[in-house]
Amino acid sequence: MRFLLYSLLCFLLGTASLSAQGASPGSPSAPASDETIARIVGHSLTSDGAIEFLETLTDSIGGRITGSPGSREAADLILKTLKDAGFENAHTEEYKLPSVWQHGATTGEAISPVRRALVIGSYGWVPGTPGPIEVAVSDYGSAAGEHVSDLSALKGSAVIVDLRSNGLSTAYVGTREVLSKQLAKAGAAAMMIVSDKPDRMVYTSAFGFYPRAALPVLSIASEDAALLRRLLAKGAVKIRLDVQNSFASGPGTERNVVADLPGEDTREMVVMMAHFDDWDPAQGANDNGAGVAVILEGARIFKRLGIRPKHTIRFVFVSGEEELSNGSRAYIERHKSELDDVRAVFNIDCGAHPPLGFKIHGRKDLEAASRTLLKPLAPLGADRVSLEADFDSDQETFIVAGMPIYSLMVDPQDYDARHHTIIDTFERVDPPMVRLQTAVMAVAAYSFANAERRPGPRIGPAEVQELLKRTGLEELYKLEYADENKQ
Repeated sequence: MRFLLYSLLCFLLGTASLSAQGASPGSPSAPASDETIARIVGHSLTSDGAIEFLETLTDSIGGRITGSPGSREAADLILKTLKDAGFENAHTEEYKLPSVWQHGATTGEAISPVRRALVIGSYGWVPGTPGPIEVAVSDYGSAAGEHVSDLSALKGSAVIVDLRSNGLSTAYVGTREVLSKQLAKAGAAAMMIVSDKPDRMVYTSAFGFYPRAALPVLSIASEDAALLRRLLAKGAVKIRLDVQNSFASGPGTERNVVADLPGEDTREMVVMMAHFDDWDPAQGANDNGAGVAVILEGARIFKRLGIRPKHTIRFVFVSGEEELSNGSRAYIERHKSELDDVRAVFNIDCGAHPPLGFKIHGRKDLEAASRTLLKPLAPLGADRVSLEADFDSDQETFIVAGMPIYSLMVDPQDYDARHHTIIDTFERVDPPMVRLQTAVMAVAAYSFANAERRPGPRIGPAEVQELLKRTGLEELYKLEYADENKQ
């Protein structure tokens, strides 16, 4: 509480200073109402609404894999919470999910030359084994260094691969996808990626594997991979694998949840968004339950305070981010007639950690206006603007659509250690950071919604392609949007 009171005091002093300074010449607008912003911050920093919602989401529902009953329950909970807050226009938007995956049990055991249980886990949207299988172990080596060049030598084996990353790196995802296809073509029985998580934890993800990976892809604890490599140095090694994943026989459906806070002028809008799907080894508390709670509480604070911005603020909660940003792609398709009317999209998918500012993903044309419009966040230490660009979350959809997209940027602390693991649980989420992020996201959206002018335009397809090249995202774009590029 001392931290929150200190933050609130700093904010009030800071806004008073900014008000005294006034708007800079040539700025896109005068500052939004200091009094209203102070009220938003005060309610955000002193309310338990976000953390209480997060506790309900994680403890009552838990795992929310896209296409699962848990995901449907999460959408229902978000919708009910919005309705209860007075958003009569809150509704779900259903979309087709071409591939539905069931996460089955995954076990592994070294059976020769020693018997030893192995700590392994399955990646998402990868097939299972045809029942329990006993296969030789091979070592591919490092994807970024020395490795086997003749992949035919790996036929029929479970292949250990060093592909060290926290799972967020754009280059890492592309390498992982390409190598899995190469190993499958060579006839490998499974790909075992060495986990970079501490304490024998394993990792999961579907990015690059959706709608269906070419072979079983597993995460193996670093310590267990080291054991197998020591054994391989002395001779042949055999393991037993049983991966019970399965796919539905046909497509399914998923849903997004959408609600509007109408502005005085409803022709334009600012979008606040978060994805609510997760992985089921834990509760998806930090990724991205905390983000959902932040956006939802921001919406409730606007309602509670009776705020009506100049332009509409839309709250969008999407599913399918963990696979191929399915929900945000469906949103773009459904709302394509409105895309030119969106002033900015604010996405949060970074965990409950100290907010620093926003990434604008290479959009240099947005930089100056964005710095001005984010000045109200200076007292909260969250007014930085970064040109860094990535496809690490739903921002990829809006980058490709040419829209001004802002991703909350944080000091990651231990985010990578928890990300997509068994310890992404409620009690590890920092409540003061959830409250602070609520303030930051709500103030940013309010500032942009009240601005006299937009920070910049929606850019066209040719400019998008130039942006992708300049930011190093072109190759991953070609992988992730291969089907669209064929049309």
